[in-house]
Amino acid sequence: MISDTYATSSDASYVDDRGIIRVTFVHCWSIEKDVKSRLSLSSEISIKIEVPSSESAQHIASNEDLLTELLLHLPPKSLLRFQTVSKHWLSIISSPQFRRLHTRMNARSSASTIGLFLCRNPAYNFLSLHEEDFSTMSMMNERFSSIRDGKIFYGMNSCNGLFCLDFKLSDGRREFYIYNLITGENRFIPLPETINEPDLVRTMNLAFDPEKSGDYDVVCVWLSVSENQLRFSVYSSGTGNWRHSNEYYDCNEYGGADLCFYYGVFWNGAVHWVSQTGPFLCFEVGNCSFRPMLTTPIPEEQWLRNIEYFGECGGHLHLIQHNDHPSTEFDIFELEVNYSGWFVKYHVNLDFLPNLYPVMVNQEMNSPEEYAYTNVFSTICFVDDEKDKARLLLSLPGKIILYNMNDGKIEELADVKPASFRLFIDGARYDGFEMYKHVETLARV
Repeated sequence: MISDTYATSSDASYVDDRGIIRVTFVHCWSIEKDVKSRLSLSSEISIKIEVPSSESAQHIASNEDLLTELLLHLPPKSLLRFQTVSKHWLSIISSPQFRRLHTRMNARSSASTIGLFLCRNPAYNFLSLHEEDFSTMSMMNERFSSIRDGKIFYGMNSCNGLFCLDFKLSDGRREFYIYNLITGENRFIPLPETINEPDLVRTMNLAFDPEKSGDYDVVCVWLSVSENQLRFSVYSSGTGNWRHSNEYYDCNEYGGADLCFYYGVFWNGAVHWVSQTGPFLCFEVGNCSFRPMLTTPIPEEQWLRNIEYFGECGGHLHLIQHNDHPSTEFDIFELEVNYSGWFVKYHVNLDFLPNLYPVMVNQEMNSPEEYAYTNVFSTICFVDDEKDKARLLLSLPGKIILYNMNDGKIEELADVKPASFRLFIDGARYDGFEMYKHVETLARV
């Protein structure tokens, strides 16, 4: 399993005899040996302002406008630490105005994925994509454990640093919450008044664009039993109210099970869902209406799309589709911004992987004999950041690895228990992890 981590911290702030304001935090972390070469680590975060005299330094330290300007350029996790410097700093950083401004100003820089929540129900673990970031791993795993508090996770999705969590209680009721795991804040989301049975809810999808607003929306997809239609309602954090769309998805015409509502992705002001055999769906949150969305092609001699991954990264919508499942050769599609169609951004060939990891050739895996697959892996996530550094996070039997598509380098991130196989009409598939991206934000819930 992914290792537990432990963290301690200390801090100090002072103006030295040369008129330099120093605010220093020192952190020491340790981690178990099953995450390779990551036994201990220390780091130091400092803010230094050089001025002619200590009097001037004290003046700047108490100047709210200057401090605010400096603090706006720090990442959220550092700001939470700096709240302990003084009551003055705490009042600035914790104010709603500062948090809204910081969230909007840092929307693009904070959009870089710092880690992933990996789920293989009922276990959830946070995995950092930055090898030095063990304090975040520890904090996230601890907070996630406290959030659960004995409840059963029924569903989850994330959007730009916020999480929408679906809990199922022992009496059958379901509760929905929005969480900011960096700040520890949460908000209970009531069901729309049109829903009298919690099991009618198919999904709650979070829609949050910090560049446009500090508020977020929650798109609820629910079943109207009498009409056999999926209906759409939108909750606004700004008003605390639900509004209902006139749009609907006809289950009699398309069938509702095939549409992947649990994997809705917010991008370009809309929530998107994909389907293995039917149409793709795009729901514009602002005006509660559908937008036309083209599908990817179904390969010849096949009756469905083998969709391995669907998500947003770097301001673009991506989909990974296998021609055969599983296959070490596949395409990564990207949707045109104007929705005119999908194009192949990358063609990936991982034929070399089984030589490096022979366990992928399922000799000892407990796969059904009638489906003797030789390439045992699943794609957890595709990351294509602003530095044009394309990476694939892959789940192999016993390991999670990060493959850099630009230079071919492989980094082993964690040792995990081998997964099982799921049986489908077209064969058995290696059951990897469900994945939810995490970025840092001070956004209020």
